Amino acid sequence: MKHRLLLAVSIFGLVLYGGTAAATAAPARTQASAGQQNCVATALPAGDPGTPSVTCYASFAKAISAATHGRVHLPASATPGSVTIKQLNAGATPATTFVLSIDWVNVNFGGGSLTWTQSAACGSFQASGMPSGWNDTVSSVATYSGCANTLYKNAGFGGATISIGRNSSASSLGTMNDQTSSEKWCTARPC
Repeated sequence: MKHRLLLAVSIFGLVLYGGTAAATAAPARTQASAGQQNCVATALPAGDPGTPSVTCYASFAKAISAATHGRVHLPASATPGSVTIKQLNAGATPATTFVLSIDWVNVNFGGGSLTWTQSAACGSFQASGMPSGWNDTVSSVATYSGCANTLYKNAGFGGATISIGRNSSASSLGTMNDQTSSEKWCTARPC
């Protein structure tokens, strides 16, 4: 009887350990790290002093799918520079999540990406500080969903700025490359 009880406890322990290992072995998403990661963050309402949290994914297509809550499915081979406003707004209704802008680590829309979302096509949104891993890393930006975007050198919207118009892009931020510490989104620039 003792041997059966010991065997049962051992098997239960192995099953529990194996299930825990399987659950943690291959997470679908990772915590923030700019580099080659493709991340998603939700812009905060104007006046909210918080810093948005970020979730990163292994591919740009997975990040856009997460950003739009599964509404937009890009081919696995999609690159950040290849996405269009029409693709991002496909099937959008007032109750869905919209892409406000995408920031890239490199000029010419290359490297890791940070996709900013909100529940409205555009309005008055902000990030008074960049999410973890994204301070002073942005080098190119594209805006979507009728939004303009202003990037600030300092947290809390201070210092030098650069503004990108509605549904537009900047393949290089010039002297603001790798300098962004806060951002705002609005319907007309500057925000």
